[in-house]
Amino acid sequence: MKFIKLLTITTLFLATLTHADIVATITALSGKATIERNSQKIVATLGIKVHDNDNIITADNSKLQLIFKDETIISIGKNSHFSIKEYLFEENQEPVAKFGMLRGAMRTITGKIGKIAPQKFTVTTKTATIGIRGTNFSVITSPDGSLQAYCTYGKINVTFNNKEYIVKQGFFVDISNDGRVQTKAFSAKELKNMRKQNFGSNRQTKNSGTKEYTFLEQKGENTKQIDVDFHDGSSVVFKNITETNSDNILDAQNTLTLDGTIADYSMSNALYYGSYSTVSNTGSLPANGDTKLAIDFSNDSALLEIGSFAEPEPKTAYQFSNVNANSITGQQIDGNGVANNFFYGPTGNSVKGDFTYEENSKITANGVYSAETFQELR
Repeated sequence: MKFIKLLTITTLFLATLTHADIVATITALSGKATIERNSQKIVATLGIKVHDNDNIITADNSKLQLIFKDETIISIGKNSHFSIKEYLFEENQEPVAKFGMLRGAMRTITGKIGKIAPQKFTVTTKTATIGIRGTNFSVITSPDGSLQAYCTYGKINVTFNNKEYIVKQGFFVDISNDGRVQTKAFSAKELKNMRKQNFGSNRQTKNSGTKEYTFLEQKGENTKQIDVDFHDGSSVVFKNITETNSDNILDAQNTLTLDGTIADYSMSNALYYGSYSTVSNTGSLPANGDTKLAIDFSNDSALLEIGSFAEPEPKTAYQFSNVNANSITGQQIDGNGVANNFFYGPTGNSVKGDFTYEENSKITANGVYSAETFQELR
């Protein structure tokens, strides 16, 4: 069997993120960017490894995406200067993620550090310091010292002139170059315009129309994440905040052909283990938990279980049939939810997908999952 040797997110993290100084990988790139490391200037390329203390500079009409060892995703916009001041995510050591923005724009989806040690995650600009409380946010900073920080999930704290401003989801703080500070809600249109101006235009799918409203509900705050995931047209949701369908993207879609690899296995079964998280959730399904995918190659079937495995039974399960291609779709056993599964990695050793969860005849949750197997796939 001939395996396709392509860069994948999984191989980059499991195989290349082993050196102590290597902290991230460029997983999407549009235009030109430079990595400054010590006295060297390195041309940024797709898949290149990024080190602690590196500076990343993007050119006009350029943008890139980084995925860090703790699965933090950072997208850097055009004409930006981003620095990794200190980053550590190692077993049995206290994690830290300190970044700098001299100019330009960045968006982030915080990973494990944001969950286990949010106080150790900061972004420093010429004007202010931004901290998180388990959060996704965007920062735009100019050489003149003006700054805008948009909170699209959770809360952020912005410290300016020794005063802390708490910015809730759906709000942004605007600091002018003369020191005036305003905190106010943003609309979907305002968010879209900010993204277009700093990161380029979005490609909208047929189901991704934008309505003009503020991200607040009449009764309390909206708890749904804003501006996090996007559909690439295949119904699979990726946590990719570059908002581009350029061919310079590492994701599950371009790592394996749609036939061959999975269908050629001669083994009888394989077990994949991982985790899931919900993007929206109004039911009883836990917001995050464990994932197990059991494949029976002899019967062309698979079972995906999602829930808290510490409990007697997983919360829900999906049955797949016709497991003979690198993308498969399963049906919720106890409802009408659907799970989409994509195999990737050099041998299909990893999976990624999205799911809907039905409860009481109503779709109450949408989420994403990923898992890996350490079995020898043959």
